[in-house]
Amino acid sequence: MPFVPIESNALRLGLFIKIEGSWFSHPFPTNSFKITDSKDLEILKSLKSIKLFVDFDRSDPEAFTLSDPPESPSKELPERIAAEKSLVEMENNASTPPEAEELVTNPMQRKVAQREAFQVYQSHLQQVENQFQEVLQESKQMFQDVVAGRPRGLRTAQKIVVNLLDLLDGADNSRALLNLIGSNETSEEFFFHATNVSSLSMMVGLDLGLSRQENEKMALGAFFHDIGELKYPAETLLRKGMMGQGELKTFLRTHPQYGVEMVDKIPNFPYEAVEVIRQHHERLNGSGQPSGKKDPQISTFAKIVMVVDLYDELCHHPDPARSLIPSEALSYLYVKCRQTLWHDAIVSLIKQLGVYPPGSLVHLSNQKTGIVTSVNFENRLRPIILVYDEHSSTEEPIVLNLAEEDDSLLITETIRPGDLTPKIRECLNPRRLISYFPSNTPVESYVA
Repeated sequence: MPFVPIESNALRLGLFIKIEGSWFSHPFPTNSFKITDSKDLEILKSLKSIKLFVDFDRSDPEAFTLSDPPESPSKELPERIAAEKSLVEMENNASTPPEAEELVTNPMQRKVAQREAFQVYQSHLQQVENQFQEVLQESKQMFQDVVAGRPRGLRTAQKIVVNLLDLLDGADNSRALLNLIGSNETSEEFFFHATNVSSLSMMVGLDLGLSRQENEKMALGAFFHDIGELKYPAETLLRKGMMGQGELKTFLRTHPQYGVEMVDKIPNFPYEAVEVIRQHHERLNGSGQPSGKKDPQISTFAKIVMVVDLYDELCHHPDPARSLIPSEALSYLYVKCRQTLWHDAIVSLIKQLGVYPPGSLVHLSNQKTGIVTSVNFENRLRPIILVYDEHSSTEEPIVLNLAEEDDSLLITETIRPGDLTPKIRECLNPRRLISYFPSNTPVESYVA
């Protein structure tokens, strides 16, 4: 049964309702939900300039027969309703009176603040997206030059690394870059993987205390760690995800050596970066390729890169059906790789990405679906989420900072893109974050 109109005085606990109006016309996290709290019921009855609809099929059966719940006014209720009036009534001056300062925590002002913060994030995302695409384009020529033994390839790579390090110098830019890394939208998987591994390795390196010079050398090795794969025919690389154990072992043994042979032709290619190329498939317990080296024999740079390399491969497997979602990949590294990978690097990667890395699709306890747009480093279990609500305007996306919401609103599970309908998957595409909020629709217009 579709939604049908309902008057506010007919609302009851257990009804599944939809609010038709701006997201800023009410204090609730989304525009559609089941009424489960008597305080929420009273707030709904007090709202003006909105239309209410009910879906009886999604409501509790007992809600049709119960009379209005008995009056049990809460001491907090009048203050809560008053605090949730439109921000238009607030004074916008530097000398905010004490009573107005208390309104900083009211839900509708929080919505505006979250929306404004999201707009700032979008600005960073657009800038980083442009730089990220430039890196991808430059990397194509860079790899061609190095394969051909042209020194220009190393100079280009060094310039890219410096630019990426400068980019990582800002927290907002770093978070934006993490979001782009979390979405493999390019058909250039090889270059995308190289850029991902280099960027994430530098983040981990910075966290583990590497100097800028050390990070630059490690990042060069990370960029070129798989360059030896370019010696193989394209059809072989396309079968990477379907290789048998014997063929895969040979592949892991040979392509690092091919890569070393290629970069050795380039004058002044840093030795530390060469070791990353040589050792990125080694493992601390001696089970890796090509030489079976153990922990003390493996460079610190290679230990970092091998963690990030495996993480990105788990998330972007050649066979999409075998790809893990980010939280699954991090869990795999933490639980399954204690004997083979450097634990400090794994912990650092989790620290950078958060429990729910940007780009993670999640279900919330209010039955909504969303995508993590940014990590709350102070509380990694409660990130910032762009929420899909079928009853909300696509021009007015819902942005929730879980760290500022009631504790009852939380992530219940992470989900795979394939488990979503095409419509929801498209709405929650990380690349679409850039297109929200057209420039002629400022936040202020929603509260005018």
